[in-house]
Amino acid sequence: MKEDKYQNVDGLMEAFQQFAKMNWRKTTMWGLKPSEVRMLVSLKLCIEREGKKGQTVSDISKNLKVTSPTVTQMVNSLIAQGYVVRTADAQDRRISEITLTEKGEHLAEMAVAKSRKTFKGMIDYLGKEQTDTLMELLNGVYDYFEELNDQQSET
Repeated sequence: MKEDKYQNVDGLMEAFQQFAKMNWRKTTMWGLKPSEVRMLVSLKLCIEREGKKGQTVSDISKNLKVTSPTVTQMVNSLIAQGYVVRTADAQDRRISEITLTEKGEHLAEMAVAKSRKTFKGMIDYLGKEQTDTLMELLNGVYDYFEELNDQQSET
């Protein structure tokens, strides 16, 4: 008897729905929206990776895969709360750079530490071999959805 390669499609859909129903992406942390915390973490990691003091709205938009107006809205909120500052480029005043304040740096460090603790717990729970397999699978799923998005935007 030939095995139907699509027999698990409903189970796969259900597994993805479980993540959609979880509140882990919706809860506020330290009074900030998850998207705002992600931006602070992105700025911090960029500073560590690239040695830059800050990023442009365009850079942040690319890193977070959101529109520039969305980034601008988050930046304005984070400025008002004292987590980031906006400074104009000396050569081109149309370009501004977003940098972390001490308060923003501290919160980003706490968020990174919390994330690392969570994922270390997952590694302990799953084991190294299953974690490596999961990373490989999730990267493959991401690549699949990126290709799907590219195909849909072309039509």
